[in-house]
Amino acid sequence: MDTSPLLCVPLASCGCSYQGLHRQNGEQFYGCTQRCVCQGPNDLHCTPASCTPTQECTIRNGQLGCYDPMSTCTVMGDPHYITYDGALAHFQGTCSYVITESMRNNNNETQFSVVATNSHRGNNRVSFVSSVDIYLSNQSDNVHVRIGPNIRVKVNFILLSK
Repeated sequence: MDTSPLLCVPLASCGCSYQGLHRQNGEQFYGCTQRCVCQGPNDLHCTPASCTPTQECTIRNGQLGCYDPMSTCTVMGDPHYITYDGALAHFQGTCSYVITESMRNNNNETQFSVVATNSHRGNNRVSFVSSVDIYLSNQSDNVHVRIGPNIRVKVNFILLSK
């Protein structure tokens, strides 16, 4: 449906204007200080809202809103993990651990998963990260990247030369 201001539509189908932007009838939108809904021709209802103490007010994907800040997790050594919230963990088991993965919010988004595999290092009481697998997928492609011993990198099981 064309929402151009030059298009004639029935009055009941007209939306609202907010900060110079046209909003469609029934559209809900959020900012950092309020939540609004267009309920008919120039009938805009806004209520106060705020970000949580851990969120920041910023623009992502062209939309102003409250978002969790970017963060980093780290895997190092034999094996030590620092989580997104800064907590330190040590896993000596010989398992594969999902380090991070995307949340499926939209079927058009690229999905990802990062998995670290721990192996014994000559002593059954300690282990180390022996490989990291990165899985990427979208509607048309799947890619698997493995970072193995001696930083050997494989993409879709093909070894890349140094």
